[in-house]
Amino acid sequence: MRLRSSANSAQSYAEAEALQGRATGQGIDPLLVAAFTMDDPYVVAIRSIRSSIVQRYEDVSRDTRYCALIGLDCNEALAVMAANLAVVTTHMGSSTLVVDTNHAHPRVAELFGCSDSPVVQSTPLVGLTVIGTGRGEGGVADPVERRPLIEQRDEWNARVDQVIVAIALNEAHSAASIANALHGFDAAVIVARKNVTQVRPTRALIDVLDQHRVPIVGTVLV
Repeated sequence: MRLRSSANSAQSYAEAEALQGRATGQGIDPLLVAAFTMDDPYVVAIRSIRSSIVQRYEDVSRDTRYCALIGLDCNEALAVMAANLAVVTTHMGSSTLVVDTNHAHPRVAELFGCSDSPVVQSTPLVGLTVIGTGRGEGGVADPVERRPLIEQRDEWNARVDQVIVAIALNEAHSAASIANALHGFDAAVIVARKNVTQVRPTRALIDVLDQHRVPIVGTVLV
């Protein structure tokens, strides 16, 4: 996926300074680079990913947009990217809910200093909320295996401009179950591990997503 930045530099830096003031000392993990600076090359790349996603949203009429980051062989990188993308979208003016569905590697909520609870939690960043996997809580069903995630939105009870879901292809989540869970989503980005992820499972995932009409806006190697 071609990466490019579309943000206004002067405005971005000013807003980033304000964001940094709110984030510092409030339990946010240093891996959330976007919470502290807009100058880092990683954040520039994240902003470019966001730009590609937003272009896809031009044809979406509903109030809340839904995007998924689908990870292959990159649990930690997937969580960090999803969390940083949520920070960037919030920073650019969209209230955002980021949902972690990767029970094999529950991490997103922790990056914000929150618990891995499967309920909506406020983060130290205004306009950004998070839902953990709830892996450690008995009796919590895997949301990916229940029904399409969009149909579960009423349970979240969160009115936001954008929902970002981190989901991983693994033994628990097949390509088919992921495609079913993402039914009705507006965009998806595939996140694969460079020199590790094989072509065959990636191609198979893309084919299944295409069959379920889940729009893929790009692939990112990490």
